Amino acid sequence: MRLLARVIVIGIGVVLVVACAGLGGIFFYAHDLPDMKALAQFAPAKARHVSDPCLADASVAIPYESIGQNLRAALSSVEANEKDAGALGEMYRGFRDQSSPHRSTISLQISRSMFCVPARALNREVAELRTAVQLERHFSRQELFTVFANRAWFGDGQVGVEAASQHFFRKEPSQLQVGEAALLAGLIGAPARFSPLAHPDRAVQRRNEVIDAMIAAQAIGAKEGEAAKVGDLGIAAK
Repeated sequence: MRLLARVIVIGIGVVLVVACAGLGGIFFYAHDLPDMKALAQFAPAKARHVSDPCLADASVAIPYESIGQNLRAALSSVEANEKDAGALGEMYRGFRDQSSPHRSTISLQISRSMFCVPARALNREVAELRTAVQLERHFSRQELFTVFANRAWFGDGQVGVEAASQHFFRKEPSQLQVGEAALLAGLIGAPARFSPLAHPDRAVQRRNEVIDAMIAAQAIGAKEGEAAKVGDLGIAAK
């Protein structure tokens, strides 16, 4: 009986060692990962035209300061509420510094967007995690946030906060009011579903959810948030 138990324990140990070795090999020796240097243009010191390898058309990237306080707060609130799917995502967050959870969340989101074509496979998830680690080695939290803002897809053909702000509101991102900023931030992830042009009722609901998240994060006061909820969408695009 003892011999059988010992054999079982040894067998389990061998399986775990082989699995960990295989995963470690994929993680540390994977090839053909996206180029980190290409992302540097999306965290510019001043506004510039950029070309994304995953997109057909060029767009405009703006510096962190030009994103504006309201939009930065709205984007941060949305980012903080994102859930990373998959066991590997959970493992990754477990290994990262929990004093800065948003950093790992945003690096994973950027990493996934760098592969251009969505895919669900173990080797892809591992490659995305490895790319996220590289992102954190190459970029600061502020730079990662700036890259995220300048590469986000807002629907209606708009990429990046500069293009989206001009398209929907005819304003610079730094000029957006709380409600406008919340609406833009709420488009990330499901721009067709929450389009203020095609589905204004859904857009209002989503905007208000983002405002609630901003209040919860203490980025704005409750009074200011409630006032923003009763305003119209203020869309300039037709």
